[in-house]
Amino acid sequence: MKLPHRSYATLKQNISNHMSLSFEAEGFSPLVGKIFAFLLSAPKPVSLQEMADELGVTKAAISVQVRTLEKHMMCHKIPTSNDRKDYYFISDDISMTSLQANIQKMKRIQQQIEHTLHIFDQLEGIEDEERSSHDACKRRFIEMQAMYDMFLNRLDGLEEEWRLRREQLFPQIE
Repeated sequence: MKLPHRSYATLKQNISNHMSLSFEAEGFSPLVGKIFAFLLSAPKPVSLQEMADELGVTKAAISVQVRTLEKHMMCHKIPTSNDRKDYYFISDDISMTSLQANIQKMKRIQQQIEHTLHIFDQLEGIEDEERSSHDACKRRFIEMQAMYDMFLNRLDGLEEEWRLRREQLFPQIE
């Protein structure tokens, strides 16, 4: 069965639509997804104005939303001295950046869980009417701690494994 002809422009539009919906489902503005999709296909850093022109929105809207991507380490800003514009790009290894950001996020959550469990251990004089709530809450935190320990243990070494795999995929890059 032969698939209908599709152009690269159609594919980019489909990626943009998908990214827009995906980012929106994660609580971001749909524009964040469109910017990310645009940057994915950009072979070189892009200015705010270039993004605004391509996406048909204001430069101010792009400026606000691109900071969200930057904050979440999904793009980087390159200031230039020759034209006073800021340019944005996605690193060649966005997959590693994403992996590292997610591992750091899980470690921060794990630390907060451990801190909370430490406080549970320091509590004194739990009232009888609070006991069932206390026990349920503590049990849930213990379960969360076990789950995050399992996540992080399984992810241990994944960064190196990905680096080696990427070298196999694109040996000329490394």
